[in-house]
Amino acid sequence: MRVTAGIALLLAVLGLLLAACGDGDAEVEAQATVAAAVRATAEAQPTVAPALTPLRTPLAAPAVLSTSPAIRADNSLIAEISVTLDRPAQVYVEYENAVAGRFRTMATASPAKQHVVPVVRLRPSTAYRYQAFAIDEEGRVSAGVGGTFTTGELPEVLAALEFAVEGRPTPELILLDHRDVASSYIVVLDGDSKIVWYYASPNPLPDVPYAIMAVRQKPNYNLVYYVGNPPQPCCLREITPTGEIVDSLSYSEFDGVPHHDHLVLPDNQVLYIASTHRIIDDTAQGGDAETPVEGDSLRIWDQDTGITREVWNAFDSIGTDVRVHWAPGHGAGHSPPGGIPGQPSLRGALKPIEWTVANSLSVGPRGNYIVSFLTLEQIISISPDFKRIEWTLGGPNSDYVFIDPNDRPYKFHSVSELPNGNLLIFDNGQGRPEEEGGEYSRVIELVLDRYDLRVTKAWEYRPEPDLFARIQSSAFRLDNGNTLVSFDTDPRVLVEVDESGAEVWKLVISGTGRVRGYRAYPFSSIMGETLLK
Repeated sequence: MRVTAGIALLLAVLGLLLAACGDGDAEVEAQATVAAAVRATAEAQPTVAPALTPLRTPLAAPAVLSTSPAIRADNSLIAEISVTLDRPAQVYVEYENAVAGRFRTMATASPAKQHVVPVVRLRPSTAYRYQAFAIDEEGRVSAGVGGTFTTGELPEVLAALEFAVEGRPTPELILLDHRDVASSYIVVLDGDSKIVWYYASPNPLPDVPYAIMAVRQKPNYNLVYYVGNPPQPCCLREITPTGEIVDSLSYSEFDGVPHHDHLVLPDNQVLYIASTHRIIDDTAQGGDAETPVEGDSLRIWDQDTGITREVWNAFDSIGTDVRVHWAPGHGAGHSPPGGIPGQPSLRGALKPIEWTVANSLSVGPRGNYIVSFLTLEQIISISPDFKRIEWTLGGPNSDYVFIDPNDRPYKFHSVSELPNGNLLIFDNGQGRPEEEGGEYSRVIELVLDRYDLRVTKAWEYRPEPDLFARIQSSAFRLDNGNTLVSFDTDPRVLVEVDESGAEVWKLVISGTGRVRGYRAYPFSSIMGETLLK
């Protein structure tokens, strides 16, 4: 209708022009009227849009075509969800039990149409619902497709353990080692003190339960742990969360005998304590001209190359004239080594004097390394570049003096330097004299006065009634200021205490045979899974 009106207007304008012919003023007025009419006509014309380029049909989210669950034959607490997609994409799984909680796995590493997703942090003999989701590179997520599965029973040796629980721990998970008369395990407990993951450590000698010492987690969630200890030394092992052994370092004359503790370093490296031997002339101390001595070194295992190198050695940094216990096997109470068939036993061949026996290795707040020595009854700090000893606490060459003799720890384990510079120590108390209270175990935090070179107690936890863990055991400070403690007693006792010494959580583990445990660690995730609720 706007176009028709425009044409009519033009015709009217032409009529005016014809009527105005011969009249100058009328002509000017008519021309102005025509110009206005033309503009109005142009504005009245419809706008013709340019041709549109057809849009590509938006791609839908990938679809989950099918899923299938299965419980692993070698581990009753690991499920595997097989997932088929309509096109390549990544996959994650959400799973839940009304009591245990709801969790989500990490997304698989790369796009594919077929996936097998391991699911961990599961309780035994428990039914779970699950859904698998596909996610593409654009972040589009499919609808969930799933079903149910039920986990199996615990291995008999773990099922036979008896747990007496009070309270609830702060960490989501607790990782601990477990050894009895027949087996060796690494175990993870959830916040309800239920076993939600385990690994049966293969023993080099059948039916001989090898001790599991330090366990450390790598950024990829693999675990590096030490299995064995004199008299049965073995190796450092790396395992995946599904229990596959992916790397191992045994002992040799070159690599030394790994033992007690190690740290995971960047660039796929592991710093470990290793026993090393030298023949010394001890005649100046009343000994033999050829005295075999066992000391400690720190070595770095480069897992990319498989090569180890020494970065620090007690013989060169401390010197064998610094000694407390000086007799074969005296300090650690080790029996003659059994070793592994077909592998050399340096200790068995030399029968050396056990001089240092390092039992703890940790990183301080400045990148320094804290090492404790059982038979020297000494703690040292090594500079980040391993070139010098920064300070020494305990032993005949101590830089510090205890103001109160009752603050002195005995045969300690699990030493760490806190961010404030204080030392947190599990004080086993073995050999503590009667005038200082006799043999009992505790956790103690010590202040090292760098100016007056004095040591004072800042805090301690001593359970009531007393517990005496002669060897092993651990203490770790949590982010909230609480302390997680493991007593290697019979029965074994785990406890979390707050800054006032009040027990937030306590777990007493008993069972058939002697229940042994080296340490208990705060833990957040087994395989990158997260707690949703």
